Amino acid sequence: MGISQVWALPSQSLESIEYLTHQDMAAIEIGFSEPVIYLSNFPLESGGSLQVFLGPRTAVDAEVDNLPFAQVMSAPLSNEIPLSQVTFRINDARELSIVVDFKRVVKFSVSAGRSIYSLLIVLPELKVTQAVRLINTQVLEVTDSKAFKLLSLGRQALKQRKNTSAIRIFTKMLGLPESLERQEAVELLGVARERNQQKAHAKAMYREYLKTYPNSEGAIRVKQRLQDLLRAQLKPRARLKAVKKTKNTKTTSRLYGSIAQYYYRGVNRVDDGGSSVDQSLLLNQLSVNWRIRSAEYEIRNFVYASQSYDFSSDTGKAITLETAYSQFKNNHWELSGRAGRQTGSGGGVLGKFDGLRARYDASRKVAINAVAGYPVDISDKRGIQSQKPFWGFGFELDGEGREVDVLPYYIRQEVDGIIDREAIGSEFRFFHKLGNFYGLVDFDIHYSDLNIYLFRGQYNWRKKTIFNLNFDYRNSPLLFTSNALIGRSDVSTIDNLLGIRSENRINALAENRVGNAKTLSLGVSHTFSARYQLNADMTYAQQHFIVDDVRPGFLVSESDQQIYISSQFIANQWLNDRDTSVLGMRLSQTNSYNELSLSISNRLPLMNKWKFDTRLRVDFRDNESGEKLTKYRPSVKWDFRKKQMMYYEAELGMELWQYGGNSSNPNFQRFFVNLGYRWSF
Repeated sequence: MGISQVWALPSQSLESIEYLTHQDMAAIEIGFSEPVIYLSNFPLESGGSLQVFLGPRTAVDAEVDNLPFAQVMSAPLSNEIPLSQVTFRINDARELSIVVDFKRVVKFSVSAGRSIYSLLIVLPELKVTQAVRLINTQVLEVTDSKAFKLLSLGRQALKQRKNTSAIRIFTKMLGLPESLERQEAVELLGVARERNQQKAHAKAMYREYLKTYPNSEGAIRVKQRLQDLLRAQLKPRARLKAVKKTKNTKTTSRLYGSIAQYYYRGVNRVDDGGSSVDQSLLLNQLSVNWRIRSAEYEIRNFVYASQSYDFSSDTGKAITLETAYSQFKNNHWELSGRAGRQTGSGGGVLGKFDGLRARYDASRKVAINAVAGYPVDISDKRGIQSQKPFWGFGFELDGEGREVDVLPYYIRQEVDGIIDREAIGSEFRFFHKLGNFYGLVDFDIHYSDLNIYLFRGQYNWRKKTIFNLNFDYRNSPLLFTSNALIGRSDVSTIDNLLGIRSENRINALAENRVGNAKTLSLGVSHTFSARYQLNADMTYAQQHFIVDDVRPGFLVSESDQQIYISSQFIANQWLNDRDTSVLGMRLSQTNSYNELSLSISNRLPLMNKWKFDTRLRVDFRDNESGEKLTKYRPSVKWDFRKKQMMYYEAELGMELWQYGGNSSNPNFQRFFVNLGYRWSF
């Protein structure tokens, strides 16, 4: 009846959460395992929770990509960035979104990230005071704007010898919550007291500094100030020897992650027929982050694994490493890298791979990149494709926020000893207060063919109105010599094929298997107020693909096109001061059917522990054959959080399929329940 079982994780998943600087403001970059399209977010400017709506995925593999899906990633520990966790969801309508939970209400702005694999959330109230570069990111020390402003005013007063004003400002700062500025404020308050001839108060502040921050770099300096004050009250004696500046060798380590289990069960029932279990599956997820940091280096180890068991067929799958890498950075040598299973994230690597990526920052504006490894087969993630080694190198020319960043690259991949892919290309990205723009060109020099041309832009027309443009042209499938095996039953490897075909003939077979796909999307998002937002987008997709003819050895080309028009009306605070409701409409026109989909959903948080998601979706489909189909899908979902460590969820729903027109199919019913929990550590 067209209901697919949940069996494996979708190819799209969360990959990373990093803190970095963007135009002198703190920012959060959320990385994904596949390209992601930013559509809109709600609320627009501030809140304790943020929902970001994403565009459709660039590719879906029906064999391994089933729904629904949820993944939660805990945020890296930070006293400055108040991020709690990020939740990625794919619902039954194949709609993508993330929910970003903060520890308090913050101001934010959302945009596409620095690559097609990421989103960027800027926190404008957090000003950066110091940053150390990492792999395409930075370790931040940021501060609340109020404390930062007071510290700046106090420094200025002290510089102008306005000691009384400086004392008043620094004293006020000590009454604020603990922050990075407090350490400097304690020292400077002592300096201001000393200059104001308040020697006893100055000594008290210096002693408090040494007691509170004994191992800090400034402790040596403050100790010298205190000794000078004490010496002035005693008889003259030999001056203290200069204390050599010691290197900070402190190393910090933190291990965190989550374990989750989800059980999916579905029961089918056909009119005038019996019932059957179509789904009974347990899905297990493990996510582990281990960060080690010192003044000289940082190491981040990340593992995301899954395992599933199908009770209806009494079969299980082994643990699959979706992502498993170790990321390192040496601050002294400006050398960084990542080793293991990871997302390509540019440089000509298309998708996930097992291998090594390295980066050397030659200067502030130029970085050198290198990559080597093996691609990951989406349908068999438990194996390493050692017969397809690749290597490549590239550069990053940083426009430093004022010009276009240019990232040219060269990459070469082999398969069984011959060229599988050899390409040159470049990424282009530009960030501006009026918008962000990203482009990618990939040209295969072995086949002299344009493989990918991609452009994505976000234009902030007004503060509350955002336009999005996405254009994607690519070969379909992407051009590889391995494509020569598509549709063949006589051989299974290129090595076998080389036994009966020449390399030139194999190249021709691969080219003949490649069609192309074009996608153009236009979208607009307008926020009327803190409570209401309207989103609308239109997508046109056309695909020209090659299929096997009924005659052995012959190929024919076919074309398909789709038009999608959708809109969302988002309303806040309808039922209480924290709920969000979404009214959705989607029109689909394809070669095989036309469909109108209507949906309404409400997300209702209660007492900071409970969340209720209620949803109703109705689809009206007219198939090319004259068959009519109406689908009703009501569902309700409960989430319960206990002490920030345990999360429980349950979903109950049903589907009703009613046929009409020229159909001879019986009406169909399906009841489903999804249960799960997640433990964060």
